[in-house]
Amino acid sequence: MQDHHTHEKGLKYREDYKWPETGTEKDCPKCKQPLELQNNEPAYLGKPWWCGRCQWQFSEEDLPENKVTD
Repeated sequence: MQDHHTHEKGLKYREDYKWPETGTEKDCPKCKQPLELQNNEPAYLGKPWWCGRCQWQFSEEDLPENKVTD
């Protein structure tokens, strides 16, 4: 049988997400409703922005105003 190990504090999928300042407001690019800014906690494993209506997470890079176009 293999040993099973867990990390008590959790692991981020990608630690280098740019996290906006507390109080920043953005709208969902899909439904245009306000996004929820998640707390940057060590145990939180997702992206900074959450849309409760769409049930989707977004990073700063995912939002249209932050995408670089050629």
